[in-house]
Amino acid sequence: MPLSSSQRSLLPLVGLQGAVHSLGGFIGFFVVGEHSIHALLRYTAGMMTAAMLATFIAYAFGSRLGLSARGLLRLGFVLPGVLLLAAGTSVAALALAFGTFLGMTWSARHALEMSLMQNRERDGYAAHAVAMMLVPALLATLAATVILALGGQSAQHVYWFYGAMCVAGGLLLGRGIPDTEPVALKAPLAVLRQPQFIACLPLFFLESGLFGISQAMAAAGAVQALGSASQFGWVATVAGLVGGCALYLTRRQRDIHNRAGWLGAACLVIGLSYVLLGASAWLPALFVVHAVTRAAGMPFLSASQQVMNQCTLDVRGELSDRIFARELVLWLLRMISLGLFWLLAMALTPIQLLVAGASVLACATALEYLLGKSLFGRNLAHQPA
Repeated sequence: MPLSSSQRSLLPLVGLQGAVHSLGGFIGFFVVGEHSIHALLRYTAGMMTAAMLATFIAYAFGSRLGLSARGLLRLGFVLPGVLLLAAGTSVAALALAFGTFLGMTWSARHALEMSLMQNRERDGYAAHAVAMMLVPALLATLAATVILALGGQSAQHVYWFYGAMCVAGGLLLGRGIPDTEPVALKAPLAVLRQPQFIACLPLFFLESGLFGISQAMAAAGAVQALGSASQFGWVATVAGLVGGCALYLTRRQRDIHNRAGWLGAACLVIGLSYVLLGASAWLPALFVVHAVTRAAGMPFLSASQQVMNQCTLDVRGELSDRIFARELVLWLLRMISLGLFWLLAMALTPIQLLVAGASVLACATALEYLLGKSLFGRNLAHQPA
């Protein structure tokens, strides 16, 4: 289904979001390489907390400031960009900058996408949006890799590059996005009490609650298997190209009736990639195979997850309340799972931790498919004939 002009107006900032997302892999590599896996877990906890607080502050004070979802999306690039340009390389500053970017841009994007499309339009838009994120992410990763290769592996140069990109993109892009009412919180606790929302908690945990663990595992595997940040960048660049080509070739084949099939195929590939990640503890070269395999399946899984996220927001209540309630629950689940994993990290060797984390993620991917299939089935059953 062709995109409407209002949906297309989102794509430039969606592409910029994809480009800035690629910074997360470099931050993880530098934090683990320069400090330890425990420093990465501290960074991840701080980053996720900053994301939740940024969402809360924006939605709590948005109406007083006249901040629409479009304004919040643009601010979600400019403010973190300034922090990256000025804050240096401390773990706390990076957590604040990247967390603010995630919280503001995703909460604003959810609000705009839920406002600008119907259920039947979600699959086609998700394929376009994920593809639009992949190409800029690939180019940004490639540019950062060249900067590392030419600049003596300096992390500061990479952070300046992403900071400048955030500020420029936030100021110049997104002016054509339709404006909406200012974001505001009214009764988010009422959303939390709905049975339909509570039923989504297991899916929230599997799809996003394990986010911190997956970030930590990817960084730990990269540091063990690869010798430098620039080598990590080259692997990520090739892997991103594989995923982008695969998504482009199948971009017109998704619709409301085959959601479960695409989700199952994507989960199978991603689950296999986590098995390879665990095996890289004994054969480091398998990390490269893991990265390419994950990249081939992740665009499809991301598109399915985007549709799942929108389906879970199809409950009663104001849109801002639904979005914030979801983000609050995700933060709680992420912190609980990260805390449990942190305790495990203190008891295991790095190799044991890599194997354990990869095993947890592989099992979680299989369970995500089962829950997602059930969600899509209920959603289709409620779709008007």
